[in-house]
Amino acid sequence: MAATEGSARIQFKTLKGFPASSDDKLETQAFLSAAKEIVTVIESFGKLFTPVISDMNGNINKLTKAYGADVLKYQYLEDLIVLNVNVDDFASNALLWLKRGLQLICTFFENIYNDAQGKEALKQHLQDAYERTLKPYHGFIVQSTIKIIYSWVPTRSQLLGQGSALEENMTVLASYLPTMRSHLDAIDALLKAHNLDDARKV
Repeated sequence: MAATEGSARIQFKTLKGFPASSDDKLETQAFLSAAKEIVTVIESFGKLFTPVISDMNGNINKLTKAYGADVLKYQYLEDLIVLNVNVDDFASNALLWLKRGLQLICTFFENIYNDAQGKEALKQHLQDAYERTLKPYHGFIVQSTIKIIYSWVPTRSQLLGQGSALEENMTVLASYLPTMRSHLDAIDALLKAHNLDDARKV
């Protein structure tokens, strides 16, 4: 069905988002739920973004499996990672790549939000986000594939709408993005503290 004038593919008000942390710890289930919501956001970009979606879903599933092994023991994301540092890197590697994917999306929407000119074309915003987050960890072949995919990112109006729909999305993003960013910064610090921020390329 064709979108009506002013409508948006994404309605951030319908997302629960990333919850406020408790005692400086991130709840595993809440984080995974918020990450799944971000995947639905990427799905609105179009079918060409399927590789990105599949990669993020794969890492979410790995973390969900690790969490499911003992939901009480791993209630908090930090415990899921720290208690397995000397056991295996299954969960930490999945979290590392999921974090990078989420950083890409967070940076992309921060770029849109901070664009005073409100440009319709979003390719540059996405390219900038990619170069600042995932590109350092991708080899030439992956970079070339990503470059093609990102050329097909929808416009600002297609993603966020026009008029009241756009205003509503931007209002929600004003609080959504800082909370998401604080979660990602906390995860980044956690992984680096335990030397789990593997910089090898794929």
